[in-house]
Amino acid sequence: MRSVSRAGLTLFTCIAGTALGAGFQLYTEGSAEALGQAGAISGRTNMTSQAWYNPSALAGADRPQIMVGSAFASIHTDYNEPGTGNDATMSDDWRVIPHLYYVQPLAEDWTGTVSINAPYGLVTEWSAGWSGAALATYSELRAIYITPSVAWQAFDMLAVSAGLNIVDAEADLQRTGSVVQGDDMSYGGTVSAHLQPLDDWGFGFRYQSSVKLDISGSANGTIPASAELELPSSINVGVANTTFENLSLGLDLVWTEWSTYDELTIVLPAAAGGPQTAVKDWEDVISVRLGAEYALNEDWKLRAGYVWDESPVPDETRTPELPGTDRQMVMIGFGWQLRPAMTLDAAYSYLWADKGPIGTNPLGLAGDFETTTHLLALSMGYTF
Repeated sequence: MRSVSRAGLTLFTCIAGTALGAGFQLYTEGSAEALGQAGAISGRTNMTSQAWYNPSALAGADRPQIMVGSAFASIHTDYNEPGTGNDATMSDDWRVIPHLYYVQPLAEDWTGTVSINAPYGLVTEWSAGWSGAALATYSELRAIYITPSVAWQAFDMLAVSAGLNIVDAEADLQRTGSVVQGDDMSYGGTVSAHLQPLDDWGFGFRYQSSVKLDISGSANGTIPASAELELPSSINVGVANTTFENLSLGLDLVWTEWSTYDELTIVLPAAAGGPQTAVKDWEDVISVRLGAEYALNEDWKLRAGYVWDESPVPDETRTPELPGTDRQMVMIGFGWQLRPAMTLDAAYSYLWADKGPIGTNPLGLAGDFETTTHLLALSMGYTF
């Protein structure tokens, strides 16, 4: 276990949903080429960011590739409680979500990939004087995944891959009179497959295992504290079609096992109150993603997409660290072949979420949360 740096035990307390995806999962933000198509790319081939979304789709690559970039998120959340004056607005500063992907041919049918990104994370900041300050003022979670994978072109129409997830999790929770921090590093795995039965039809599959985190850290800098959390497993299935000239279409379904988060127990010394348990009762969810890409010519590609994202958070357990409700997203983007070996991808997305009530809380607050989000992404790619 690493020494406490700047974040992790609050991982358990601040898992309350995010405006960016189911729970606090960041899915479309993995690259600009993925965001522009709503992440509906698992059935596609020849995309560098498949090093994360579906490494098997890169099996048989004949040249090394690299992609670097970042998504930027501005989340605007209002809390309104009519007739009480208990209204507040969360800070909507822009947040950075970086990514890096590398593809390395190993042999004729074998390809190695490395993905570094942040598929889980959140940041929320309320003013110290808002009515729910005793519940949360600042929450930050960061879970960095380093994922090396190996892909094999088993047959002409079938490729498979397997990889290791190395997860570095940090978090920081602040509320009135309390600062809790901690961290952990843990491991999981991923497998994927890509099937191309016809030239114009591709099918993708990816499974991400759950990752168990054993967080240890401190409360107020001196009190030892610990807890356990299991980041959820997920299954992604998708289909891609290129029947129409210059047009690629994608549909992906993503299932996430958020029911692993049924309760939270934070272990504190007896002198600090002993173990504390909170019921969460999160639910498994499905996300539907539709994407399209149109090649204007050899140098320019236009992209668009739509997402319907189901929230795992019940009304009764919704909290202000990042209140989660069902949400929808629309996005546009482009890909530009700057030079024969260099590409630039950019995308923009607007997200709106259903209004949702705050859950049962000791302060007796009874208002609603409402969230909108702007997302931008830029990625640079190079083929050696």
